[in-house]
Order: sequence, then structure tokens, then C-alpha cells
Amino acid sequence: MNKTEEARVLWADNLRAFSVIAVVLLHVASEFVSDIDIHNPIYGSTSWWAGNIYASITLWCIPFFVMISGYFLLNKSESNTLFLKKRLRRILVPMAFWSVFYSLWIMLKHSINGDITTAYFTVAKGWVLGEPYYHLWYLFMIPFLYLVTPVLRVIIRSITQRELFVLVCLCFSLAMLSALSEVVLLYFDLNAKISLFTNDFLSYIGYFCLGGYIAKYNIKVKINGCLAIFIAALLSTLLGSYYLTHLYFYSYLSINVVAASIALFFLIKHYANKDLKLSHVAKLSFGIYLIHPLFIKSISSFFGDWLLIWLDTSLYIPLVALIAVACSFVMAWGMTKVPYLNRCI
Repeated sequence: MNKTEEARVLWADNLRAFSVIAVVLLHVASEFVSDIDIHNPIYGSTSWWAGNIYASITLWCIPFFVMISGYFLLNKSESNTLFLKKRLRRILVPMAFWSVFYSLWIMLKHSINGDITTAYFTVAKGWVLGEPYYHLWYLFMIPFLYLVTPVLRVIIRSITQRELFVLVCLCFSLAMLSALSEVVLLYFDLNAKISLFTNDFLSYIGYFCLGGYIAKYNIKVKINGCLAIFIAALLSTLLGSYYLTHLYFYSYLSINVVAASIALFFLIKHYANKDLKLSHVAKLSFGIYLIHPLFIKSISSFFGDWLLIWLDTSLYIPLVALIAVACSFVMAWGMTKVPYLNRCI
């Protein structure tokens, strides 16, 4: 590996590690803001604001995963058969294993509460919507991006830099318009038509292609400008979710999250291109992503009320996230040592 390739791995490893930690932090924070609207007495409270702040500063996590995939996959030279075989096998086995695992987890929880009938409906609904558990939607979305990667590679090789830039902008524009329209329809009590989860990947092609665009043309930007954009986008998320609605400002496809994700991507690529000793976390980032809800739910169920007596929410959220990341890391590492289970992370 030459020095350039090694440097690329360093910032990419750091980015993966930051992303998975941010995912866990976001999911802990979401417990204090999700499904809480202006009519709820908790809305605008100290705990709500703690959740809102942590959620707002971590919403770039999923866009990062998609962008880094596009960065390394769209300009790679390999046969389509080899690519699809490697990538789909890498994602389909974990998707099947963890979907069944979390379905059984849901049924167990409902049976303990004496509500097994509802469990069947909840599990069936999750599979139909492509999210047997709330975080698994990503595993049902990303394979379709892989399926269109061979086509996107041909397009990227065949068009100019300006044409690719226009394509990326068009993809983002359509995705952001769709995210906005969903919220507007809800505001007017017009339920948006539910589409198959197989179409979800279309909204993330912009992030995916942007990663490929940055890699192909080694895009350079003004770092101070990126910092200003990130701060402005972060403030928009914080205030917009309070004064307007989190349904839009928390969307991975809202204009504020798109801007924050792109700006922070360049900031991390620039400043974190060094060995931060996060390579082990990066290597197990997929496993941590798959496992972490188990520990978040366990901690909040058994110790949440007790911890919140002694800790402010602003301290509770990062503490639980840290414990969940550590426990998930250990469990993922352990699974890598077990035959067959090592294929599931």
C-alpha cells in the first residue's frame, strides 16, 4: 500500500468509527424527542432539548455511510459479477440473521407482557415495511444501491465532471423535494402514499454518487466555508426542529442535514486524516451498528429510570451511548471468533 492509499484508509476508518458512534448517540437521544410534538408537555423541556441537541449533531451518520460506500465503490475496476457476489453476500446474510433475531426479540418482549397477538402484527408490519427493527431499514435499502452500482459506474465513466455534478445535484434536489412534500402532506392531513421499501434507495443515490464524484475528481473545497456551512446547518436543525417540526429537520434528506453531512465529510477528510487509533472500531462498525439496539434497550429498560434520578439527561445520553458502543464492540468482536456467526457481522 502506498502512502496515498494509506492516508485514504486513515480518514475513512476514522469516518466509519465516528459514524457508528454517532448512530448510537442518535438512537439514545431519540428516546427523548421522537414522537413528541408541540402538544406534549415534555416538548421544550430540559430533557427534550438535551435529546434535540445530541440528535441534531449526529444526523449525518447515515449519509456518511452511504457517501463512503460511493467513494470507494463507484470508481473501482472489477467485474460486475465479482462485485455483486461480494457485496450482496456481505449484506444479505447479516440482513437475514438480524431480521429474524430482532423479530424473535420483539415476540419475546410482547409475550412477557402477555401481548403475543400484537407481536405477530408488529413483526409482519416490520417485514412489509423493510425494517423488522428500527435500524434495519438500512440493510434493506443498501442492497439496491449495490444492484445499480454497475450501471452508475458506466454512467460516471461516460460523462464529464460537469455532467456528473449536475446529476448529483438533480438527485439531491428530487430527494429533498420528496422529504419536504411528505411533511407538507402530513401537515394538511393528506397521508402520503406508502411506497415499497425497494424504492427507498432512490433517495440516497445523491449521497452515493457524491461520494464517487469526490473520489473521481479529488474534489477540494474551502475548509473554512465548510465549517461555516456545518454550523449554520446545525443551528437550522436545532431551531427548526423546535419552532417548526422535527419531522422535516431530522430527515436525512432535509436540506439542513444534506448540507451538514457534505460539509462535515470534507472537514473530517481534511482534519482527521491521521491515526486516531480507531481502526478496530471501524473494522467492527457494521457489527456495532447491528447489535447496539440490544444494549440501548436493555440499559434504558433496567437502569434508565434509576440513572435519570442521578444524572441529567445531557449526561445520561452520552453515558448510555458509550456503554452501548463498548458492549456492542465486545459482542461483535466475540462473534468474529465463532464460525458461521462471523458471517453475520
